[in-house]
Amino acid sequence: MTATTLSPLDRVRSLTAVIASTSVAGMSFGMVMPLLNLILEKEGVGAGLIGLNAATPSLAVLLTALLMPRIVARVGPLAALYAAAAITIAVLLLLLAFPNVWAWFPLRFLYGVGGAVQWIASETWINAVATRRNRGRVVGLYATIFAGGFAAGPILVAALGIEGWLPFLAAAGMTALATLPLLAAHGVAPSMPSRASLGFAAVVRRAPVIMAATLACGFLIMATISFLPIYGLRMGLGQGEAITILAVFLLGNMALQMPLGWFADRWSRTGVLLLAGAICIVGPVLLSFVLGTGYLLWPLLVVWGGAATGIYAVGLTILGDRFGAAELAAASAVFAMVFELGSVTGPAASGKALELWGPQGFVAVLVAVAAAFVIYAVFQMRRGADGRAA
Repeated sequence: MTATTLSPLDRVRSLTAVIASTSVAGMSFGMVMPLLNLILEKEGVGAGLIGLNAATPSLAVLLTALLMPRIVARVGPLAALYAAAAITIAVLLLLLAFPNVWAWFPLRFLYGVGGAVQWIASETWINAVATRRNRGRVVGLYATIFAGGFAAGPILVAALGIEGWLPFLAAAGMTALATLPLLAAHGVAPSMPSRASLGFAAVVRRAPVIMAATLACGFLIMATISFLPIYGLRMGLGQGEAITILAVFLLGNMALQMPLGWFADRWSRTGVLLLAGAICIVGPVLLSFVLGTGYLLWPLLVVWGGAATGIYAVGLTILGDRFGAAELAAASAVFAMVFELGSVTGPAASGKALELWGPQGFVAVLVAVAAAFVIYAVFQMRRGADGRAA
């Protein structure tokens, strides 16, 4: 069924199913990285090898994402999500059966393939069914629920521990549960015609600001998650405080997406995108000045964290405005690839800056990337290259 033929009630049913599914899948994805990394650390594997192993799913997205539009178009997003769940469950059981870092390289690559299918099919589905009038709020709800599920993953690892089969079976069980909401989507999942000729370069040319947004977001989010606690320690915070500031930043990732989506629906999508980028410039600059004052620090972290994720959510909203049904899967695949490119380069660059120039080197890299995005976006919009859907 095409998205245009869905009734308003069918659209609600369709979106509820896919967003509910992604929330449960997010919990499973949020468990896996800390679980596997902690197991490897316990086994005495070196930090460098753990890092390479953890980067394998991102490599899978980068190498396979452009194949996903054909798959989603051929089988439909509903069947693609069932397949993604099956791949993920199988890999989780194999990870448990073969607890060896070298075996985990190909298995984590396959896990990344399953994640890529889930990611691209879900976001293609959401953008296809949402309308121009409500797309910002729908994507904001999706970002909120997925972020909440993802943030719950490490909490589940802490509760279940890393020993034995229980955490793996829990992650596999949640992946299976994520398919249950999809049962309500039969008959209301959109069909996805694909335009095979729309490749990576074509998508980037048509939406340079959107691609710059997802690149910046991947860089900023993963750099901050990786090194904000270490920044806190080097600025004199205790271990508990250093972990807490990251938790509050992640709370902002979740808490502000609905307000930003509402704002994007009622004002200007590109205006909200630039506002979020500007906050990501100011947030790190102010951080060292308010680090010892909780009443200022926590609100700053919430707003900064919300703005960082908001760059992605608003960019995804504009993506849905810009590309038609025949192009959405390809555009979503490129969007995911560029995000992963930022996710891979962000921790590497910010970690090196922290090593060379100390805590303020970390801050400088974050500010430079956010500022580069805002300057580039303004330049492109003035040229009229990427402001048409705003």
